[in-house]
Amino acid sequence: MMVIGSSGTFVSFGANREVRVNVVPHENEYLGFDCEDGYSGVVVAYAGEEADFNAITLRNHLNELRAVSVTLWPDYSGLPSGVLIAIDGEYAPRIIDPEEEYTFLGHVSVGDATPGEYLIPMSVYAEWGNGDASISACPLKLVVRGGPTIKKVLLEGNLTVPMKTYEEWAFAVILENPWKARNLTITDVVPGEFVVENITISTGDYEMVLHGKSSHITWEVELAPNETAQMTVKVHTRLVSTKKGDKWEFTSCGDYYLNEGAIIKEYNVVSEGILVKALCEDDD
Repeated sequence: MMVIGSSGTFVSFGANREVRVNVVPHENEYLGFDCEDGYSGVVVAYAGEEADFNAITLRNHLNELRAVSVTLWPDYSGLPSGVLIAIDGEYAPRIIDPEEEYTFLGHVSVGDATPGEYLIPMSVYAEWGNGDASISACPLKLVVRGGPTIKKVLLEGNLTVPMKTYEEWAFAVILENPWKARNLTITDVVPGEFVVENITISTGDYEMVLHGKSSHITWEVELAPNETAQMTVKVHTRLVSTKKGDKWEFTSCGDYYLNEGAIIKEYNVVSEGILVKALCEDDD
């Protein structure tokens, strides 16, 4: 028999234990997913266009070698108006067999949306034979880029004129093309109160067709990224026959458009029109 006795005050006890942690990249986790530079994918979409993309790829690395049912829950709440996006199989389960993968495909349509970068958080819910899990995957990055723009500038002439007088104007249609090369069609109409004297363009080809007295202009142009083009149109008032003889437009006072706005047909983008006011004969 052994008797051990002690006296005094117990102060502390120390011990060491070895702990090993194996850190693996996201693609090698039990339910793996691609995450490059912090995103499941990067989608570049242009205003007025549509695009298909890969949203996220999931892989089944479960040790049990069981099939896994996965449901994707993207959060679109941070997207601007004018962006419509849908991902294949969102909110609906997809089955991934052991050591296989599944790529969720998406489609985006961009209308009149504010250019910028937007994040779509991606949550995944997974179920298998004896377990389940909720996973916050890397977000999808959406880059919205603006489309071509068009504007109209008055170069010569007055916006307020007297009735029945000869007047001249010149205006420019200016086209700006950001980001990528595009083939564009621009249409414009000069109303019948005016006669088109000449048209000059910096690039491309144009055609003018008369519909009655109005002049319908079509401008075809191919532009490189960040290239600008210009069409200059010179017009004057039309001489018309009346019961009291020939007179220059405008034979009635009021507002007249040099045009109602040039249009980029592929994007339905319209410039502002240029408005001319003909003063009544008793106006100062």
